[in-house]
Amino acid sequence: MKRALFILASALVLSACGTAPIQDAPNKSLGSVDGASNFLPTNPSTRQGLFLRDSVIYNQKDPRWASDRLGNTHDTMGGEGCLVTAASMALSNLGFQTNPKDLNQRLTQTRSYTPKGWLIWDGIRRVTDGRAVATYYDTVDASTIDSCMRGGQYPMVQFYLPNGRSHWAMIVKHDPRGYHMRDPLRISEKPLIFPAGVKGYRALRCIGLAKA
Repeated sequence: MKRALFILASALVLSACGTAPIQDAPNKSLGSVDGASNFLPTNPSTRQGLFLRDSVIYNQKDPRWASDRLGNTHDTMGGEGCLVTAASMALSNLGFQTNPKDLNQRLTQTRSYTPKGWLIWDGIRRVTDGRAVATYYDTVDASTIDSCMRGGQYPMVQFYLPNGRSHWAMIVKHDPRGYHMRDPLRISEKPLIFPAGVKGYRALRCIGLAKA
């Protein structure tokens, strides 16, 4: 069962991450790139699996934003910014001009963090003037994740690192080998295959364009 997060003010998710790396953000919503329709995600369904556009790679420890604070907290992008970094990749793939530094600034300006630095998911709608939204799912299973992908939405999945800390990554592909994701803590030429499979995911949110 899914619920649009802009009607769930209480749907808050901790943006903590494990540790293992512009443009200024004007006080307005994210603009889409010229010819944004050319930048929309591709999600063909073939015998080889499901695919989404994978055009940007951001790392939360990038020195351009690693020391930036999340909201008004003492937490930094480098230490706790995996969720914002993953969300910025999703929005960039959807055609919005942003990066982790820019998105964090906009989320801060729109009061889209709790005092503890937790992301208020409605912030995705706020910073895009309603053109993109995050959707909350009660269950985490393959059929739900695949449904997001078929709809051109980017699954944000939460799991636990070996050190026990919460972490978030963005799924861009599903094929017979498993789910392939962009991990904000690791730069890799190709998306990484999540070894634990869907059973290792503890939470799911999907970021996509709002329906007209």
